[in-house]
Amino acid sequence: MPHKIGSRVVPPPHRAWDPDDSVDFHASRLLLLIHLCGKEPGPYIEGRTKFAKLDFFLRYPGFLERAHASLPQTAGLSHAFVAMDAHEVEAPMVRYRYGPWDHRYRQFLFFLTARKLITVTVSHNPERVKLRPAGKAAAARLAEMEQFQPLVRRCEAMQDNLAAMSGTDLKNLIYDLFPEEVGDAPFHREIRP
Repeated sequence: MPHKIGSRVVPPPHRAWDPDDSVDFHASRLLLLIHLCGKEPGPYIEGRTKFAKLDFFLRYPGFLERAHASLPQTAGLSHAFVAMDAHEVEAPMVRYRYGPWDHRYRQFLFFLTARKLITVTVSHNPERVKLRPAGKAAAARLAEMEQFQPLVRRCEAMQDNLAAMSGTDLKNLIYDLFPEEVGDAPFHREIRP
């Protein structure tokens, strides 16, 4: 049975570690996403909708593979970027107002901002999530590590296609390609492949 340490709920010691419970895990993935799929100069990703939808494809390799098969410029290409079972999920998301979402994004972005790895610029409309020099260096180190290669390959697979689309276009693509899993799913329900 879980117990509390201060305000934090700690799982029982016999439960296996779940990377979805780790802010560091999410922060690393998001640094790679901005680094490899962001626009220059920066790199940066413009808008929370685009940010969340690209993260969706990064977390759900089976959906990324299906999206690639549907895009004219990527159809027929090798899908070597899917390094796990297409039904596995890195970290689940929920169906929200504009499609896939994680209610912890503010926490993740504050975590990265507090460590001076990113800036979130709200003076732009839409806002920009941009790597700072320390964030670029951290992302470059992560991109070289063997354990992050599946994420790197998925990010590379999104370059020049999904990463070039607007947030609205990505949302519409997700609704068109995955009506049962995402578009018609009830709000706040976990998205499953």
